[in-house]
Amino acid sequence: MTYAPQDLRNISVTPGTGFTVALFVRDRLALPVASDVPALAPGVEARAVPDDEAAALAAEWRAWWERLAEAPAGRVVRPASERLATVFDAVVDEARAWEAGNVRPNLFLSEDDLAPGFVPSPVGDPGVPVVYDVELLPVDGAWHRDIGPHRLLVGTRTWEDPAAMEAILRSRIERLQGQGLSIPRAAPRTWHLTVDGQVFTVSDRPHDPGSYDFRWENGPIEGYGFSLGTSTREPLSEDVLRREIQGFVEGYEV
Repeated sequence: MTYAPQDLRNISVTPGTGFTVALFVRDRLALPVASDVPALAPGVEARAVPDDEAAALAAEWRAWWERLAEAPAGRVVRPASERLATVFDAVVDEARAWEAGNVRPNLFLSEDDLAPGFVPSPVGDPGVPVVYDVELLPVDGAWHRDIGPHRLLVGTRTWEDPAAMEAILRSRIERLQGQGLSIPRAAPRTWHLTVDGQVFTVSDRPHDPGSYDFRWENGPIEGYGFSLGTSTREPLSEDVLRREIQGFVEGYEV
């Protein structure tokens, strides 16, 4: 018997690649930013820059972090400033490889992983659909942060603690379900799209119009992909879905 498939039936869990790359840059350059987010674990070799340069990069890094919070889950966003973008270009491949070795997005926990006396129970009502994205960051110690009502960043060590995750998720999922009890359940629409040789399965979310989940079928990591939501809640055309895929793949290959 496994624990995670039962409890995470309504939740999308992916690596928080964009945030992890940003933290890799922070830790590599020892930038004085985001002191409330722990260091990556295992630690990244620091190559500190002069104080004046670090101060300038720190301001640009904060703006970059804010852009990541507005981007779809899992999306890698290149910094807008040329100075920080140069650093990004130099380390992004190394950061991706580092993440691939330290984040297991498809982790399922067995009974042997549960603390003595802990009995897992389903989180929320499986009959009430929700939209909720969890992004995993390989940071040191127990840590999580809400990005919005439908999005959560979680440290991998917290993710691997079933009791902690049940406590974190239960109130959030049940609150969302309480706000949307009248949302009807309907079957999602699915597209199988190939863009420049890259194959994606795209599904909409009937209970959340204008939201889509993209799974990269022939991507570098099994189960890898991204999610997208529109502020207007209007459906997107297939041409727009293809452009989003193209932008995602180009961002991955940066």
